[in-house]
Formats: sequence, structure tokens, C-alpha cells
Amino acid sequence: MNKKETKEHYLEAINRAIEFIESNYCKKIVLEDIAAYSFLSKFHFHRIFKSIIGATAKEYLVRLRLEKAALQLKNSRKEINQIAYDCGYSSPETFNRAFKSFFLTTPILFRKYSKKELAKKDIAYSNISFESLNISQPKIIEKENLNLAYIRHFGSYEKIDTSFERLLSWANQNLLLNVVPLTLGIVHDNPDLTEESNLRFDAGIVVSKEIQPKGEIGFKKVNGGKFATFRYKGPFESFYSVYDYIYNTSLFEYKWELRDEPILESYISPPPFLGCQELLTDFYLPIL
Repeated sequence: MNKKETKEHYLEAINRAIEFIESNYCKKIVLEDIAAYSFLSKFHFHRIFKSIIGATAKEYLVRLRLEKAALQLKNSRKEINQIAYDCGYSSPETFNRAFKSFFLTTPILFRKYSKKELAKKDIAYSNISFESLNISQPKIIEKENLNLAYIRHFGSYEKIDTSFERLLSWANQNLLLNVVPLTLGIVHDNPDLTEESNLRFDAGIVVSKEIQPKGEIGFKKVNGGKFATFRYKGPFESFYSVYDYIYNTSLFEYKWELRDEPILESYISPPPFLGCQELLTDFYLPIL
């Protein structure tokens, strides 16, 4: 393989590794399992993963588990012990030690602090309406599974336009497009919990059938099911306020129970997104 082919091969392999970790974080998995799924030798996998992602596979897995746990502590009423087991920890004691080491506080205090913050935000948003935020009243819908070609973006959300540009350039060269494809974003992290450099975002387009991943271009099935959907008109730069309102007001007002899946952003307005004041976006919140 030449240099370009080698890079594409490793990017494709690490995409598979990340997919495996994110799909199995709640189970007992070891380095050998991840390396095998990525089709890389376990002797080289560790260095390749770290060189591309900037962290070891173990560090990535631990961070994912603990940030998932933090979201559940904040947004659910589950018992802490159950959250520990749901996030892949064999005992509450192990979970408590790992959580305190990562967040510098205990799960109990984190939940207590989160409730205080939610109460403050509830008061702050109490006199704000959907209309004043340019958000539609939520609708409950059933959505079919989707096929998604995507590029995994790490880092600031303000740089996702570059990922969409590369994805659409690839699509124009490799897919028979009669119309502008539906663009979809998958937001995996909460900026309140995750450092900017570690934020994960999938810049995607909906495709009619399964494609073969190549290089940085990945493929995944996006689960359908029941969603609460909100339409927002306004700039990408104000999405944080939209999420704040959805998670800190609507979620509790309507007493929805979340599925363990990320929220979807469906862009009615095509990219580029940054700087556009009239952006139309549908937010799909996965609920039970």
C-alpha cells in the first residue's frame, strides 16, 4: 500500500474500533476485543489508536463510560448502583472510585449539584416560551431506521462545516446524487461534561443503502423508533440554548424517559451552517 492507502486503512480501522467501543461500553471488553474488531494486530493497535485519537483505547472507554454515567445522574432518576452496572462497572465501589478520580467529586454530590443547577435553569427559563426561542412545540413521531454515511468529527462544534464539506465532496464523486442529500448530525457529548478537544460529532448524509466504509468515511445504521422532535429557526451558534431548553425544561415538563442513544440534528437548510441566521433544524430526541 502507498502512503495514502495506508492512512485510509488505519482511519477505517479506527472508525471500526470506535464503533465497537461505543456499542459495547456497558459490557466487559478488553483491548484484544477492540483490536480484533478493527482488523488490526493487537501488538500495533494501541499505538495506532493513540496516534489518531490522542488517547489510548482504554482511556477512551473509561471517559465514555463516566460521561455516560454523568448524563444519567443528571437526567434520570435511576439508582446510582444501577447506573454503575449499566455503564460497565462490576461494582458500585469501582464506579465510585473511577467517577471521583475523573470528575473530582462523588456521584452523590454530582447528582445533588446537578439538581441545584437544573432548578436554577428551570427558574431562568420559567418565563421563556417556545416562541421566544424560535422553537416549535414538540411532536412525538415514529421514525424508520436510516443508513448514514458519515465523518467522525472531534473537537469544537464550530468547525463541523469542514467535515461536511469533505463528506459532500466525497458524495459528489462517489454517489449518484439526483438531489441534495439529507444532512444529519449526531451529537454524542455534552460540552458541560466533555472537554472541547474530546467532543464527538458525526457529520452525516442519509444514503439509500449500505456502503463500504473507506478511510475517514464511515457507515452506520441509525436506529429509528420514537422521538420527540423540535424545529428551530436560528443560527447554529445558538444551538447550546436550544439544548439547554430541551434537556432542562421540556424533558422534565413532559416527563419523557430517554433512550440510551444520541440526539439527532436534521438540517433542513443545507451547509454551510456557521454564520447563517435563518438556519432551519429539526432536533430528534430519542425517547421510550
